[in-house]
This record gives sequence, C-alpha cells and structure tokens, in this order.
Amino acid sequence: MSDKRENCQYWEKCYRKDKAHLLTYQHPAENKKAAEPVTKTADEVKPAMRKEKTLELTEEEITSPPAKPGMRKRKTHEISVENGDSTEPVAKKAKKEQPMVVDEETEPVKKEETKPVKKAPPTRAASKTTPSTSTATTAGAVRARCKYWDKCFRKDKGHKTLYVHPGDPDEKQSVKEGVAGRTRTSARPKPLHRMDSVDAVVYGGYTLKRTGSNYECNCSSFTGEKNFGKALNMKTCTHLIQYLGEDYERSRCELPAKGKKETKPPQHVHISVLLAHKYKDGDTNPKGWWMSEKLDGVRAYWNGRCFYSRLGNAFYAPAWFTKDLPRDMHLDGELFGGRKKFQSTVSIVKTPEHPKWNTIKFCVFDAPHLEKEPFEKRMKAITDQFEKVKPEYAKFVEHERCTGKDHVDKELKRIIDLGGEGLMIRQPGSKYERTRSHTLLKIKKFHDAEAIVIGFEPSKSNPGLTGALRVQMANGKQFKVGSGLTNKDRKNPPKKGTIITYKFQEYSNSGTPRFPTYVGVRIDMTEPKDAEGVVTEGKDDE
Repeated sequence: MSDKRENCQYWEKCYRKDKAHLLTYQHPAENKKAAEPVTKTADEVKPAMRKEKTLELTEEEITSPPAKPGMRKRKTHEISVENGDSTEPVAKKAKKEQPMVVDEETEPVKKEETKPVKKAPPTRAASKTTPSTSTATTAGAVRARCKYWDKCFRKDKGHKTLYVHPGDPDEKQSVKEGVAGRTRTSARPKPLHRMDSVDAVVYGGYTLKRTGSNYECNCSSFTGEKNFGKALNMKTCTHLIQYLGEDYERSRCELPAKGKKETKPPQHVHISVLLAHKYKDGDTNPKGWWMSEKLDGVRAYWNGRCFYSRLGNAFYAPAWFTKDLPRDMHLDGELFGGRKKFQSTVSIVKTPEHPKWNTIKFCVFDAPHLEKEPFEKRMKAITDQFEKVKPEYAKFVEHERCTGKDHVDKELKRIIDLGGEGLMIRQPGSKYERTRSHTLLKIKKFHDAEAIVIGFEPSKSNPGLTGALRVQMANGKQFKVGSGLTNKDRKNPPKKGTIITYKFQEYSNSGTPRFPTYVGVRIDMTEPKDAEGVVTEGKDDE
C-alpha cells in the first residue's frame, strides 16, 4: 500500500518528533526509497497546517501538558532562517490553529528545545548597508571580539559579521574592544654590574647566578616567603638588588604600569655591612692607615631609596632630607645628631615625622656598591658626588693619613676632650667586606657592650621613678646600671627585652662591669653582646 503522505519540505533537516507532524509528513528514515523532497509553496503548505488542527489525539496525548502556542511554527522557521532554505513568513493566525506539541515520550518539549527564534532584525550597523555589504567584511580588516565572547547568544548574521566569536577562523587575529593599539613600551635601565649568561659571581658571601634572562641567589631570602609562588624571572633579593642596581631590579621584576605611583620602600630588607674589630696596642702598626672620628650615631645604609639599619629595618626620613642623595649609589654612614646626643638621635630617626630631623646629618664614610674597588676610589666617588650635588643634610666624613702611634694617641685625646667616642682606622687599599674585618679597627678609651633589660630598681629618693635598670649580659651574668639615665629615661624606662648599650672601664673580679654607664637603646641589635679584650680589676693585659 503506497504512502499518500506528502514529503516534509525540510526532509533530512527536519528535527520534529511530534506525532501530529509525523502522521502528516513523510521523512527519509521512514522510506529510504522515497523521492527527493518536493518544495512546496506557501499555499500548498497551509492546507496541511489545517489538517494538523483536525487531527484526533489519544486520551494520553490530551492529558499531557501542552506546549506554548506557536512554538512549533517558530521552531520550523529557525532552521529556514539559519540555512536559507525558505523565506516563508509565519502567518499570525497560525498561532491560534497550532495543535499541542508532544514528543515521542508524551512529555512536553523542553524549554530550551522550543526557544522561539524570530527572524533577526538587521543590526544598527547593518541596517544602513545593503544586504550584499552586510554579509561580508572588508578584505583584510581585523574584526573586534564580541564583548560577551563565549556567553553571546545572538545568531543573526549581521552581528556575526561584525564581531568574532570563539571558534571563528580569525579568532587569533581579533582584538579586544578598546584595547586595540595598546602596547607596553618600557626602557629598562642597565645593571650596575654586567653578568654573562651562565655566569656566577660571589657577592657578600653568596653566589649570584645568571641563566638566560633569569638571576638567582643561594641566600635564604631568595627562596624564602617573600618570593614564594613567584615565577623565577620575578624573584629577587637584597644581594641581587645591590649588585645589579635598585632601578634595574625593580624594572626587571615588577614592571610597574606607566604613571603608577612609586611604592613605599619595604620596612625590612637584608643588609650586610662592613664591621670593625677592636684595636689592640702592638697588634697593628697604624702608620699609613686612614684615620677618622668614630661617630656616636645610628648606623645607616642608604640603598638609593631609603635608610636601613644593620638589621635591615627602615628609617623613613622626610623627602626633603633625602632629595639630594644619589639614587644610583649605595652609601654607608651614620645618622648623626651631635656628640653625646645618641639617645635623642635614636628617638628622631625612629619617627618619620619628627620635627627635629633637620638637626640630623647623614655622615658618609663608604660606598658599598663599589666593594671591589680600593677604599681610595670609593672615597673619591663619594667626594666627587657631593662636590657636584652639595647635599644639605649629608657630608663625607673627613679622613687623614696616620703617621704613627703617637698621631693616634694625640688625635684620640682631642676627640675625647670634644666629647667624642673615639677613632676609626682603615687599611689603605682595602675592599669593602660585608662582614667583620681586620681592615677596619675602632679605638676607644672605654669599653662598650650590650645587655638585655630584665627588670627595674625603683628610685630611693622618688619611688615613682626608675632608679636603675637590671640587665643581663650575654654570658648570663646580671648587674644594675643607673648612671647615665636622664629624668625622661627614669619616667619611661626601656621595656623588658630591650637591648641597651652601656660603657665601662674594666671588669670586676666577679666578671661584671665596674661603674657602668647607660648610653642608650640599641635599635640595630636583638641579642646582648659582651666586650672583648677587657682588663679585669687588679690584672693587666698579659
């Protein structure tokens, strides 16, 4: 018996599964030998639509939830619009005549499967052009990416012609809207010291290595918490900064955006400085050595941006104080407020906005970035810089050649009479060693050491004030120090756990200092340190 059903006009492209449609039209899956689909005109299709209206449905189909009116009709035209198979408009009255749409499982068609898709109206850009020009882009033009990218739901050709979406052939050539033409150009400063690829340099006791464009250091800071999770080319440390230069490292590792404000210098960095041994008569002939006053100030290391203590803690000086200091040089010196003013100097440099910063001078005596050069060249580099710039709040510490032991004794007496602390002598031609070195010696009339505060003794005359500090030496011995405390210190004494500096002439038989004098708080130390080579009471140096 021959099938009298008409061929579906969408033939193999038809995706409808409802029984009403399948009973009315024939599809390839039902008859492999069926003829090719015959294109129907609009007038020939309408009677078939009316036939769907009069179709008798079973009781099970009637009780199923109905689909939205007109949904089947719109869904039919979604294919025709996208594939260009038909331009037949949807009749408005067809929405009223549309029977309920039920799939083969007798369940309502899912919302996403029956989403109505109307024939897209022309876009604003396409509406002003002819149909021929709206379907093609200008040859060689780079289309912009759709701002919704993979979330875009639009299917109209006008939109797809103007914008690139994921999967398009020219996806890689596309540019983001508003970003076209932007490029980052940055002139990176040159390093202070050049390192060839696969080259290693020992610096400050650590090995610096370059591999390609990456730099490494074997210090704990490079592999520590500050660099955790960073890419190798973004890691740095104090030694790389000092060796390659602050500006070069900031550019290499951070690449800040143009116009971005400079960040505040870090509160803590790793610092390695040259430290002195104590001078002993007969051990060293000072003739020909460089001699200068030992300043009783706060040791400070200028790294081109900020002052740092020996422990690497920042001293944030006012901008007007540092404006004349070089940005491409590292300077080692003392923040000095005057002789016998150590405590007030400490108070000032610890407070960035202290009103008495103008009473402080940065007294420079070395240039660590030229550590491999002899002291004479480092000294000349500093003096040349200061002669050119003439900084208001910095100066170079005067050095003179020592002619012998008598010259040392005479100069030491003069400095002590002025209220100074002592002398420093430096070996000629010596390099800047970032450790304690015998190329730098200190000469003083008294001994000084550091102790930790463990308690307080009340004043006998005024119980509300502190009479003395109870402190502990590095060897565990304890003693009291009250001489040297000012009224301010007695009202607000150093807290327990604070490291203080005291001076004395000799040790008693018990091993504690005789007549110790309080000097001040030591902000660049965390542990007590006893004096070396001190004469014990009743004994000589032998």
